[in-house]
Amino acid sequence: MKNANSVNNVKLGVAILAGGSGTRLWPLSHPGMPKPFVRLGETGSLYDEAVRRALALSPEVVFTVAAEKILPFCEREGVELLREPCARNTAPAVALAGAYVRKKLGGDSVLIVLPADHSIPETDKFRERFLTLAGLAKKNGGFGLIGIQPTYPATGYGYIEKGEEAGEGYRVRSFREKPDSEAAARMIGSGQFLWNSGMFAFPVDTLEKEMRLHSPAYVEAATRYVETGDEKPYFDLKPDSIDYALMEKTNEVYVVKSDFKWSDVGNFKSLWELLPKDGDGNAVLGRAAVENCRNCLIITDRNETIVREAEGMTVVDLRSGSLCTPTEKSEAIKKAVESLMAEKKEEK
Repeated sequence: MKNANSVNNVKLGVAILAGGSGTRLWPLSHPGMPKPFVRLGETGSLYDEAVRRALALSPEVVFTVAAEKILPFCEREGVELLREPCARNTAPAVALAGAYVRKKLGGDSVLIVLPADHSIPETDKFRERFLTLAGLAKKNGGFGLIGIQPTYPATGYGYIEKGEEAGEGYRVRSFREKPDSEAAARMIGSGQFLWNSGMFAFPVDTLEKEMRLHSPAYVEAATRYVETGDEKPYFDLKPDSIDYALMEKTNEVYVVKSDFKWSDVGNFKSLWELLPKDGDGNAVLGRAAVENCRNCLIITDRNETIVREAEGMTVVDLRSGSLCTPTEKSEAIKKAVESLMAEKKEEK
């Protein structure tokens, strides 16, 4: 794969991180069918969309980092597979991706990190913003991330406080973890905060240097695994996110504000917003009979599902399980799903 981007001839390696349980989309997403690989009608899966975005950056290499049980879902043309010895959250996964890109492209390259489960339909705008971000990070010898313009006081996202302008972006002044609703409203009202999208640009030399300073065990275990195949140090790692382990500790971080539509499809409300709808606002996946319903999300893999006289509801009727909840409150199913999964483990 040849690099065709115009960011000072920077070599790009794109890592797609395919992990996470997707409990807020149960039973559509479950251990046997992780969230990124669920087929969402004619649009395909979120993972398919992530692969298209990665290839649109014209990188030298695209690869997916995933645990062994997920790798069979990840095979696509033009995508290499990097098996993660075990799931240890995003910080070890990024360290592993960085070691892989260093080995393949050298330390002067830039690692792009993309989650496997986001929806960004405007690929051209995504490409332009990310190439700008890669150039900004490389020029300043720091890290870059895409910030999303908040549309409501979300309590499920981390926030980025903008500092002084830097080219087409900003220096990051601070990170704020998931706030309560009042704090989120204040931050949005200030106009100085963006959502943290979890999409990053890491100059590889800088990534290794900063990780050796702040999280040396991660980079040492990742390098050993990539160079020798020795998995043991990776199993000994403490799970941590890239935000806690590195981004909040390093000084040179830059953010470029997105100008594209974005969703992390983190619950059924966001899935309903994403899908096409009929004249009554209903989004339907499957062969359900729908009578006098408005603004509902209905998902079924059966031929006998009937939904009547409902408004603003999510109804999921699958062989993997059934769910009925107000769509606006669907975020709250996580605890119930985790309890159900724990009970099933105990039964085994």
